[in-house]
Parts: sequence; C-alpha cells; structure tokens
Amino acid sequence: MRKTLCLIIIFCISAALRPLAAQPYTLDDCRRIALEKNAQLQEMKIGEQTSRHMKKQALTYFFPNISAFGMGFKATDPMVSIDLGMLGSMAMLQDGVLISAMAVQPVFMGGKVFYSTKLADIGIRASELFTVQKKEEILVQTGEYFWLLYSLYEKRNTVSAMQQALDSLYKDVQQAQKAGILGQNEVLKVKLQKNTLSTRNVELENGIYLATMALARQMGLPVDSLEGFVIDPPAELHISDPGEYYVEPASVLSGRTEYQLLEIGVRAAELEKKIETASYMPQVGVGALYYYENLLDKNNWNGALMATFRVPISDWFRGSFAIRQKKLEETKAQIRKEDGRQQLLMQIRQAWGSFVESYQKYLLAELSVEESLENTRLNEEYFRAGTVSLTELLAARGFLQESYDKKTDAIRDYQLARSLYLQVTGR
Repeated sequence: MRKTLCLIIIFCISAALRPLAAQPYTLDDCRRIALEKNAQLQEMKIGEQTSRHMKKQALTYFFPNISAFGMGFKATDPMVSIDLGMLGSMAMLQDGVLISAMAVQPVFMGGKVFYSTKLADIGIRASELFTVQKKEEILVQTGEYFWLLYSLYEKRNTVSAMQQALDSLYKDVQQAQKAGILGQNEVLKVKLQKNTLSTRNVELENGIYLATMALARQMGLPVDSLEGFVIDPPAELHISDPGEYYVEPASVLSGRTEYQLLEIGVRAAELEKKIETASYMPQVGVGALYYYENLLDKNNWNGALMATFRVPISDWFRGSFAIRQKKLEETKAQIRKEDGRQQLLMQIRQAWGSFVESYQKYLLAELSVEESLENTRLNEEYFRAGTVSLTELLAARGFLQESYDKKTDAIRDYQLARSLYLQVTGR
C-alpha cells in the first residue's frame, strides 16, 4: 500500500513538472491579448494620463495664487543717515527683517482660465479617441496576421497532401519503369515534382515562422520564445453574402472615431480663438497681504486687502491680428472636417467594393477547386488506362494545388475584407 502511494505521489509530481502542451490561440484570444499587452496601445494609454494631468494643471488657475517673501540684512554702515545739524546725526537701517505672505484670487481673467479647462477636457476626449482608434487598428492588424498564418497553415497542409499522393505515384512509376512500361525520364519527372514540393514546404515553414513572430509581437508576447505558439482557426468558416452586412455609409459616419476627432478639431480651434481673445480682455483679481517687519528695531505686524484691475490697452491692436489668425485656423478646421467626411465616405464605399469582390473571388476559387479535382481524377484514371501521359497527370495535380492555394487566399482575403468593412462602418 505504501509503495503504491509513493508511486502515485511520484507520478503526480512528474506530471506537475512536465511542461503543459501549448494552448492554441483563437482569433478572439489573439485580439484580447493584443488589447491587453500591445506596446503601442500601452503608450496611447499613457497619453491619456498625460491629458488628464494637463486638465488638473489648468484647474489650479482657479485657486488663489499664494506667495511668500522673506528678507534679512545687516549692513556695514547704516543705509540711511540723517544730518540733524546741531543735534548731530541719526542712522537707520543698518539691519532688519521683512517677511510677507500674499494671496491673490483671480476673479475674472477674460474667460481664459474657463476656456483653457474646456480645451483640456477636449484634449482628454481626443486622447481617448486616439486610443480607441489605435485599438481598432490593432484589431485589424491582428486579424491580418492571424489569417495570414491560417493561409500558410492551409497551404502547408495542401503541400503535405500533394507529397503523399506524389509518393504513391512515385512508387507506381518506379514499378512501371522496372517492368519496362515507363522510361527513366518519367521517374525523373516525378522526382523533380517531389523536389519542387519540398522547396515549397521550406518556403512555407519560413513564412509561418516570420508570421508567427509578427503576430506574437502584435500581441505583446516575446518573439524569442515562440515554441508551441500555434493558432486555432475556426472549425467552420462562415462565408456569407456581403449583402447581409451592408449599411448606408452616411448613417454610420457619426460613429466613426476619425469623424469624431475631426469634430473635436473644430471645437478645439473655436476654444483656442476664445482663449486668444480672452488674453486681451480686462482682468480682475482680489487679494490679501500680511507682513512682519523689523527695520527700525521695532516689531511691526500689518495686513492689507487689495483689488487688481488690468486693461491691456496697448495690446489690443497687436492682439487683433492674433485673433484673426485663430479665426483662420478655425476655418481650416472646418475645411478639414468636411474634406475628412468625404474621405471617410469614399473609404466606406471602397471597403464595400473590396468586400463584394473578395466574395466573388471566393465563389470562383471554390468552383475552380471542384473542376480541378474532377480533372485530376479523370487524368489519374486515364493515366492508369494508358491514354494520357505522366506529364499531363503531373500538370493536372499542379493545377489542383494551385486551385487549393487560390481558394485559401480567397478565404483569407474575404475574412480581411469583412473585418475591414465592419471596422470602417463603426462595428
């Protein structure tokens, strides 16, 4: 019993220490991890924090401006000496101390502080939208790398199947050559085809390795440790008519991150104009001063209330040109918004056209595979019957491999076009 228990414990420990098999990554897994760990996205999030600190900095201008001042001195000779004639002279200010504290509360700064905080709010919103935009880009790029790997996996599977079929054919051709039915030239043709497939397989393996590195980097994973990194494509690929996804471009424009950024650009230009205008408005503040001084060998405490009023009269002429510049910037922002709107509409329509085109190419590729399969089947039967040459059979198999590869590429292009169309329509 004890021996059995020890064996169970040893087995459990060894199982725990044994490295676990790698968990394949689905498309959703890749997207989720990319949103969590992507380096560019992390940088954008830091930009959001920077914008929030800028707003907090702007809010501090609503608080009183408090300052303190202190001074002490001791002169070699009195700083003030008064001649009193027959009474002699009087010396003052040979040493002394002065300490003061003052607080000034802005009451009206022409609206500059108010508009600055509003501009800071817009900066925060813009940073958030830039982060959303970066997330959308990361999701699209992650999908591109994922479906690229999918296509390379499928092409590798196609090459493997072709190699197995070619190995079987090679054995048949060797037997036929030994029996004197076929010549050595036919054997060499099959060997050449086998070497071509081997070369293709090497190219695919290198492409898979590079694409895996690109996807891992996109997901924020170390690219120097990719052992066991594999993707798990969907078991059933849903390829449907693009008409199921169509929406009117103008109806989804307001939901686009890019369009919202264009609107924010216009609002920011308006606020910058108001801030510039506020710089030349009258400014009012109130404050309090309290101080202690001992300059004439006597302690004195005193305080005062004050009000400040500033009118920048000489700056009005110069400021009028600065305000006009801001108005022009506002006009430019309006032009950028309208031009950006047109570009977004074009982008949506272009994405729709690519989506429809990819679906049509997939249907053609699928039909091509069916025809190539039937053509290969017939050539194999005719070759066994001796009515077609080995060259024709190898050519038929080559067309079949090409058809499979085109179908794989068509599936990849469809998935990417679908993803892009959903992204540009705000979905």
